[in-house]
Amino acid sequence: MTLDSVVQAIQAKGKAEVDAILAEAQAERERTLSEVRAESDRALAEAEVRAKEAAERKRVQDLARAELEARKLVLAAQKEDLDEVYRRALERLGNLKENPDFLRMLLKANELEWKSGGRVYSNARDEAVVKGLVGKAYAGHVDATGGLVIESADGSRRVDLRYESILRDVWNDSVREVADILWPSRKSKA
Repeated sequence: MTLDSVVQAIQAKGKAEVDAILAEAQAERERTLSEVRAESDRALAEAEVRAKEAAERKRVQDLARAELEARKLVLAAQKEDLDEVYRRALERLGNLKENPDFLRMLLKANELEWKSGGRVYSNARDEAVVKGLVGKAYAGHVDATGGLVIESADGSRRVDLRYESILRDVWNDSVREVADILWPSRKSKA
């Protein structure tokens, strides 16, 4: 074997080794790229799932927040309506033509309080009627739409029979029924 043939054999062997190393490096590169792509696809899919879940949570929260705000607005409007009904009811009580009869009934039902030295108060508009019914027991005016305040002889006890107080007691006992009459749809939800 000549020197040229030995050099050629060494070069051929070197080229074969280089080609094998390059092929192995290329295969390693492809395998690494494939793993990175697969990992990237998994990470992207997981991020997409998390984003969809977060978006759904936010949508549900926003919807709940909007429903709560709408409910608050409805309740505020209903409260305004109830306040207006209350105000009108009180106004009508003070202007009833039967007012003198009501005052008589209140005095009759509580005569033990005022006939034994007690004092009776009314609003200025009802003074003549009440004074005519109780005489010297009439003690003056109170701020009221109508009705009476009766004070015991020793001043230790007051019976508040003002229309405001009576309506407030009745109102507190029946405001739910009033609301059900005004907004019947509430019954079906309860």
